[in-house]
Amino acid sequence: MEEQRGVNGPGPVRVMHLINGLSGGGLERWLWDIIRLSSGSELEHRVVAIYPDLGGSPVYADALSERGALEDPGSGALRRVLTRVVGRARVYRNRGAIPRPLSLPLRIVANSAASLRVARAFIRFRPDVVHAHSGPDVLLGVLMRMVFRKPLVHTVPCLFSQMEDADYHWLPEMYRRFHPWIDRFSTGEARSELLSVGVPEAKILYDLGGVDLDVVDRALAQRDRHYREVRGELGLPGDALIALSVGRLHSSKGHDHALEALPRLLERVPKLHWVVLGEGPERETLEARVRELGVSGHAHLIGFRSDPFRYLAAADLYLRTNLLEPENLSFYQSMAAALPTVGFDTGWPDLIGKVGHGHLVPNGDVPAFAAAVARILALDDRGRALGQLAREYARRHLDVRSSVSLLTSCYASLSQRHGAAGASAAG
Repeated sequence: MEEQRGVNGPGPVRVMHLINGLSGGGLERWLWDIIRLSSGSELEHRVVAIYPDLGGSPVYADALSERGALEDPGSGALRRVLTRVVGRARVYRNRGAIPRPLSLPLRIVANSAASLRVARAFIRFRPDVVHAHSGPDVLLGVLMRMVFRKPLVHTVPCLFSQMEDADYHWLPEMYRRFHPWIDRFSTGEARSELLSVGVPEAKILYDLGGVDLDVVDRALAQRDRHYREVRGELGLPGDALIALSVGRLHSSKGHDHALEALPRLLERVPKLHWVVLGEGPERETLEARVRELGVSGHAHLIGFRSDPFRYLAAADLYLRTNLLEPENLSFYQSMAAALPTVGFDTGWPDLIGKVGHGHLVPNGDVPAFAAAVARILALDDRGRALGQLAREYARRHLDVRSSVSLLTSCYASLSQRHGAAGASAAG
């Protein structure tokens, strides 16, 4: 094999990753998969968390540090205070408790401090390629692309409607104006939206993958054990049926709709229990509603779990209640785990309809949602044959290793192209 050469000379291509934080979301998981599954002889990674104290528990920080891939954010008291204050200001602003202008000065100072840290990391690491993984960090990535002329890859974090919901309404317009400075956009469902704002198709790295099939296979090989142990952990009867939801406790994830459907379902499926993996700002609201509906014994909000696969292996059904996005990593994981699914039709092309492993119902329609869940659980096999359709599709199309291979080839190509262009300019 020809020796891989980065801009810095013989050896691995150096990739600098910029990401908002290191909590347990899908973007963070994707970053971790890139680093743990790519070849150390071909790629060297360095991760800079823009707001290391902002995203709650830094789920992947220790694992990245053990691999020598995490840039030390430093221990400055000013940095910690700024990121935490900005985080609280963002929460209160989104609730309408304070006007947005009050948080602007803090954001400017915090972003300036983050920019200095990124610049220092850039100088020390001397990357061949920069990869910006979320909304705020792509601005820094574009700035670095302009100043240092390093190739920039950007993972589009979500659909445009989700950006609006998350108060990143400026991001699509930024794509429109600055896409000449972004070399590749990595995305799945946002492909058509990127095209609509003028991003050239040649710049779009289209990929839906993201599931570690080896990990799923190991969990499914122990399905009977996980089935027993998870029910024991939650204090459920051995014959309890589990409808699983995975996702942040946020209004856009639609957990409240599953909760509203639960009393209807218990009338038809008394053994049903709803289990939710995730944490977020809607916890108190959901817990209060659980008490109001009188379903405390059947609704279990158990928080974030870094290993969701034992719960996927123990579940009977997956509830995809997202109101904006049709698909995400958790949904793909549920497919790989062979779970039949009921989901809301968000108006986008949807794998539930394509694969046929469950039912789509009108967005936000609680009675239709409850009826679809009951139909699957009334089947003789409780939907296991449907789940097998999902598993077969995942094995053909959703392997994270294929996704990592596609991306790492992109890194190498951009690095070589940039090196060749630099050499030509110097000549």
